[in-house]
Amino acid sequence: MRGLVRNIPIIGRTAGCVLVAMAIIAVALHFHPREPSRPSATNAAALHADPLAAALARCQALGMAAESDAAYQTTWDENRRRFFTYKPAPEAR
Repeated sequence: MRGLVRNIPIIGRTAGCVLVAMAIIAVALHFHPREPSRPSATNAAALHADPLAAALARCQALGMAAESDAAYQTTWDENRRRFFTYKPAPEAR
């Protein structure tokens, strides 16, 4: 019985080390770089159905160069308008 009482701190330290190791492994797996996923066929169909989605995908593909693109600003303005309001888009004249 006395031997078990003396081993409790060792058991606690071992359990603590195991938990820290598991946490490190979980974090490493979470932040592991992955291959960028390719758009699926359903995604491609959705892009063709919604012109705004296609324009947003184009802006995303441009990256930082899109900031100097006038169509980029127009696209994001429309995206913000759709997100923050529930009104239909004004008809183009």
